[in-house]
Amino acid sequence: MRGPKLFLCIVLLTVHVLASAPAQQIKIEQIMTQQEMRDTGVTTLTAAQRQALDDWLNRYSLRIIAAATQQERTPLETPSARSSCSPAIESTISGEMKGWSGDTLFKLDNGQIWEQDEYDHTYFYEYRPDVTIYLTSAGCRMRVKGEKDTLLVKRVK
Repeated sequence: MRGPKLFLCIVLLTVHVLASAPAQQIKIEQIMTQQEMRDTGVTTLTAAQRQALDDWLNRYSLRIIAAATQQERTPLETPSARSSCSPAIESTISGEMKGWSGDTLFKLDNGQIWEQDEYDHTYFYEYRPDVTIYLTSAGCRMRVKGEKDTLLVKRVK
């Protein structure tokens, strides 16, 4: 019974950490005690494995938050906006990405096409970056792996 209880505690703490600082990437050390990390073998992971675990934890937490917010409807949300990015969508940009500049289209490997839904301008270059699109009270928000800025988007296909 320890396994499910520990998992539930990790999920609840993760949601709490993300809710208090959503722009920050969380790390497993923020969720588990040193003893729990030793008991589960996390302390024996290589740096690359630890980073992969942290990346998974962040993706999973976004899905949990999206699922939790799916039950909370606000007047700004419409049923079509809700269903287009809830649960969270994980995919990869098809080809190169040079940031966004006001009316940028984002073609994903899963066949979906998303469009910038707020005015913002930022430049960076990535080739086939991973993205997560998740539901917020303002609409669907896209996070590009490795970038700190996020962007409101709407699905066009």
